[in-house]
Amino acid sequence: MSSTLDQRLIELFQHPRIQGCNWQPRLFWHPAADGSAFGPLRVDGRELEVFLATIIGEPSSERAALDQEQEGRGHFIAANARRHELPLFTRR
Repeated sequence: MSSTLDQRLIELFQHPRIQGCNWQPRLFWHPAADGSAFGPLRVDGRELEVFLATIIGEPSSERAALDQEQEGRGHFIAANARRHELPLFTRR
């Protein structure tokens, strides 16, 4: 995963609408070696980007690629987000 996507995921996660869901970072990230909350991802970063962006109402930078590569996976993740359901993400 690129550092650009890493940074976008952290920014999306820190958005007030996401923070209002009361999810802890450890749901999506392993703790970093230095003790910070945002270490290596537990889940596929592209799927998480689609999910968080949809909740916030921003366009996703990863949805089209996921739809093309995995037969509609981006659409499925976005639909889960709109229904306020936490999907089963692909583990890393």
